[in-house]
Amino acid sequence: MTGRGRLVGSLLALAFVILALFSGLDRMSQSQPGVARLVPPPFRAEAALAETSAAIARGDGELATLLAAEAIASSPLDPRGSSLWAAARLAAGDREAAIAGFGVADGSGLRSPLVQAYFFDRALAAGEVAEAGERLDILLRVHPSLVRQGYFFAALEASDTGRTELARRLLEAPSWSAAYLSAWEAGDDVLRARAAFLSRGEGGVELGCGRIEPMMRELARRNFRAEAQRLAQVQCPDRTTAQAIADPGFDAVNGENAFGWQRHGSGDVRVTSIGDGDRQVELQNRSGVTRLVLSQSVALEEGEYRVFASVSGRGSEGVVASLDCGEARRPARSGGSLGRGQLLRARGCDNAVLGIWLRPGSGVVRLDAMRIERVGDPGVGQPSSSAE
Repeated sequence: MTGRGRLVGSLLALAFVILALFSGLDRMSQSQPGVARLVPPPFRAEAALAETSAAIARGDGELATLLAAEAIASSPLDPRGSSLWAAARLAAGDREAAIAGFGVADGSGLRSPLVQAYFFDRALAAGEVAEAGERLDILLRVHPSLVRQGYFFAALEASDTGRTELARRLLEAPSWSAAYLSAWEAGDDVLRARAAFLSRGEGGVELGCGRIEPMMRELARRNFRAEAQRLAQVQCPDRTTAQAIADPGFDAVNGENAFGWQRHGSGDVRVTSIGDGDRQVELQNRSGVTRLVLSQSVALEEGEYRVFASVSGRGSEGVVASLDCGEARRPARSGGSLGRGQLLRARGCDNAVLGIWLRPGSGVVRLDAMRIERVGDPGVGQPSSSAE
């Protein structure tokens, strides 16, 4: 099989998963293909469609062709049968029949994911990225919650022209743009790569604060503050900040600020904003263990830092901080407290997170005016150079 053939085959295998998710096939025949032969004749078309998908996934194109023909005969008006027949011929190596079959399905206005996936792949193979983008648009308009949509995005992102086409379509605010910008169902590497592309400002992509907010928020949620900062500098300059700690006065702890505090309240932990104008945050831990109450992503160069805050209440010594990579970890019993200035060490990682913890038995405490200083460097409170 040629490289192009392998690409088509892998894309088809993906498309069958998509089809199974959205076609409404009989549940019994999907979950237990072996019992499909027991399905009564009126429902045989559904079972045949499920069996056809399974046969193609196994690479048995000839059997898949027979099963697809059975599905068409049982339900001639169901467009899924014709698209699966075309896919079966492709799996069998009969490219001419497959091309003709997909052409008929496409000409009839069929918007099944299988047909759109096939023509998406053909357009990319021919270097027709605009056509591929149009096919992707159709696919995701019909199925906006497509779990494997990242596969199609990645195919376009693999080339300069593909990335330019994606950027052009993002400017049109398609229905799938929010999922793309938040890297829905995708890992950290995918999110950071998309953010890096948009941070370069290539292709004239100027999305603005409202459109870019999902990506900034998701970067911050995954503790990639430096990437979020770089993205803001290009796409939303009004949201950039020179402070190492966002919202040091705890004016917005409701989660609306992508660079601000994330609350970790639970049944026995209370986090409350109090006051008007010059606000504070009020904390209470009624559990028997030290609990994380607030956290935020930070961008700090490797080194030692001292973190301060104004803490009031009889249990002020019970408010402590942590500085970790990836996720906040409970600090040791020793090491000071925020009220007196707590010494922390940054490892210079890309996903550093600053946590605020409250020890049990501290009662109600109030927190305000937080700042961070690099030890031995009076020019304090500045983000690392990687965030600029």
